[in-house]
Amino acid sequence: MASTNKTPLGLNQWIETDRPKRSDFVNDNAIIDMVIGAHISDEDKHLTSFDEKLRVSEPFKIRTVFGTGTSSTLFRLNFEPKLVIVFRKDSAPVEYTGGYMKINAAIATDTGTSGGILISGDCVNLQQSTTAVNGVLFNLNQELSEYILVAFR
Repeated sequence: MASTNKTPLGLNQWIETDRPKRSDFVNDNAIIDMVIGAHISDEDKHLTSFDEKLRVSEPFKIRTVFGTGTSSTLFRLNFEPKLVIVFRKDSAPVEYTGGYMKINAAIATDTGTSGGILISGDCVNLQQSTTAVNGVLFNLNQELSEYILVAFR
């Protein structure tokens, strides 16, 4: 005889007067196996790939880079970032120099940028202007300047 009471999953909850049968245990095990199996195989609830696991265990990478003075320089990461922030060390993000604004920091996503920085795949491109355009000079690759680059997975 099946149990008088059942759990929300339909498992047997016997009372003192119930008489369990082997088939009750077999049915309970089938329910447990079905529920746990469905949970384990649900890829929406679990991290499945190495990249997904890295996104949780190592969500960002910080790197120090040095400017080359060229109009742009390319840095390759070992992953495709969703967001990159770069700033010139020991400098204000923006400096007004009496005729134009010198931009020492920038933000880029895979869908847009603040300017002076581009990301494409696993590459970050920092740009250095030689002259101001529309009152703005990008200063993200000044020769021998130190920059902090933070890339988020």
